[in-house]
Amino acid sequence: MSNPQGTTGSAAMRLVFEYEGDDVRLVLQQPVDTVVRDQAEIRSGYVVETRDDQGRSLERVPARGAFRESAEVFPEDHAEPVVRVDVEARGAFTVIVPAPAEAAEVAVVRVAPPGREAPRTGEPAPPSAAARGLDLATFPLER
Repeated sequence: MSNPQGTTGSAAMRLVFEYEGDDVRLVLQQPVDTVVRDQAEIRSGYVVETRDDQGRSLERVPARGAFRESAEVFPEDHAEPVVRVDVEARGAFTVIVPAPAEAAEVAVVRVAPPGREAPRTGEPAPPSAAARGLDLATFPLER
């Protein structure tokens, strides 16, 4: 595979997830021939992580746009402002993750900023400065 950055691409997988609240389903796994660039450290939000057969993290990519819990509402009267309202998180999202040979599973993880607990866990925040993750779901990676 050739690419302008001169980096060697490893296998990658397109993953499509559906969710309702914190209930997550993996509905599609599809090999793709692409390079997934290195990601900056993800300090909060949602990520999809590849793991080896021992559960050790290999790679993380952000799940941008996943688990939206609000929506814009446009009023009938255009003179009124657009407002944002809370809604139940429901929808689908797609990510492409690196899938090296040692990758055995993928996990959808909610990452809380350092010094804060992961949302809706009810557990106290860890004392370390590292971002903390809470697994929402884990799935075997199919080849």
